[in-house]
Amino acid sequence: MPELPELQALAEGLDETLSGKEITTVRAHLPAALKSADPPPDALVGRRVAKVWRRGKLIGLDTGDLSVVIHLMSAGRLGITDSKAARAPRNAVFDIGFGEEGRLRLRELSSTHRASVHVLTPGALDAHRPLARLGPEPLGLEPQAWKEALSQPQARLHTALRDGRRVAGIGRCYADEIMWAARLAPFASSTRLSDEEWERLATGADLVLAQAIDRARGRISTDLPNKEARLTVAHDHYGDPCLRCGTSLERVSYVSYELVYCPHCQTDDRVYADRRRSRFLR
Repeated sequence: MPELPELQALAEGLDETLSGKEITTVRAHLPAALKSADPPPDALVGRRVAKVWRRGKLIGLDTGDLSVVIHLMSAGRLGITDSKAARAPRNAVFDIGFGEEGRLRLRELSSTHRASVHVLTPGALDAHRPLARLGPEPLGLEPQAWKEALSQPQARLHTALRDGRRVAGIGRCYADEIMWAARLAPFASSTRLSDEEWERLATGADLVLAQAIDRARGRISTDLPNKEARLTVAHDHYGDPCLRCGTSLERVSYVSYELVYCPHCQTDDRVYADRRRSRFLR
């Protein structure tokens, strides 16, 4: 799933390329992906892009008096394509055309269609629930703000990190990476961290996300690739030696993903039995 670093790089590249461009066509290849009816998408035609932005895992395109908000979910991809292509691919979902200068295309890599598009007025944008319910952006967040965001209500720390209503934009990959960088147990209770642990969390999040954004800028500009090609030290490295202490990384497997951690650095050499019956909860 695309997360904050990849989407931030994409938003910056699209903003630089599309700002000032006139929208000439709009087409919904998968009508069910368009989740708003008034104003109709054709109302965008003739307007110029004022800004492309990211908030959490959402990408927005502003034209001044109308905005397009795109939620990629896990399988959505977004990028500029050649306007001369005769036929849209089967995974095309929604196009915003810019004449001879190409089109911004939302595509979806899964047959389970969850990506969505909303065309919103300023008032509707302010009230848009996926935006209005987002927590603060994590980069640069102070330790006390992390504590306030994650500690109430109580949750496992890894779960709380991925809750966009608490802190925006972090998914499974960067939750693993932040937990490893901060040397924190993934299943630690969010209500039982010390001040020093909140400091480590804030520092680790800034380090991980800033480096990931810099790397994403080097490979993502105006198109989000099908594969993220991230450089990670914990996520997807189950069984590999920890780069800090050499201990083999362990995992907790779920139906569609796994959580990876270092038992020596993060859980005092304790290994989680499984996701439901682990006795090593703090």
